[in-house]
Amino acid sequence: MEIQKVIPTDLDTVTALVKEVSEVDVLPWFNSQGQEEYKGRVLPDLATTFDEGRFLSIKAVSDGKLLGFAALRDGNYLTHLFVSQSSQGVGLGRELLRFLLNATEAKEVSLRSSINAVGFYERNGFMATGEEAEFNGIRFVPMTLVQS
Repeated sequence: MEIQKVIPTDLDTVTALVKEVSEVDVLPWFNSQGQEEYKGRVLPDLATTFDEGRFLSIKAVSDGKLLGFAALRDGNYLTHLFVSQSSQGVGLGRELLRFLLNATEAKEVSLRSSINAVGFYERNGFMATGEEAEFNGIRFVPMTLVQS
């Protein structure tokens, strides 16, 4: 398994991965408004994460197959971390997260965690900075990690 920077030709496979994982792990936590908002805004917005001026976006690949994707905006905000269903539970998410955290000089990294991922982020040092919130039906928990 290798971690590499994404390239423009990865957009379709990254979108397919995010959509597949979202269907099982993210969308069930939203009401119908949140599901429509997510499908209409979050998925089409993946292309912005390929802007190297603002994002460090990486992929995990094995034998030519995309296993995971993660993106860090402006060095201090984790916008995406998705691991294929077949690769969940083996440490790949932690590996992608650590890669991004090691690549930034930011002392604090924030994110809006999906409800299903709060435990994962807590196990990796993040702390909730507020209560569960909702925006247009999309539920999340704001979280931050302070790096030493």
